[in-house]
Amino acid sequence: MLRKQALKSALENMKIQPVGNGLIDLICHPDCIDAFIDCCNEKGAEIKGFTWWCHVTDGHEPCGMGGPISEYYGGWFSEIFMRDIIKLTDNESYRDYFTNIWPADKEFHACYWPGFWLEE
Repeated sequence: MLRKQALKSALENMKIQPVGNGLIDLICHPDCIDAFIDCCNEKGAEIKGFTWWCHVTDGHEPCGMGGPISEYYGGWFSEIFMRDIIKLTDNESYRDYFTNIWPADKEFHACYWPGFWLEE
């Protein structure tokens, strides 16, 4: 329980917004992904996968369905429809994906922010 509380405190300090009460759909600003992964590694937390959320601001049409108001960045988050979470093999695979693969993907959208899952 102490480890989970320490992790939640660290996430709050990084302005990572949980959608629910647990450690799923932790919406992370793209600029904070490396710090998030470093934190997970430090705290011994394994990333189980992620979903996509569109950060909706004035003048930007939502890419998905309704969702929560952003607590830290203004606007709100629109949930992108997905059949399942995207799962990679380990925390460093997520770092590689967001650093090298996603920015070059033809489906890249700058408004997409990952919602990380740390528990199932």
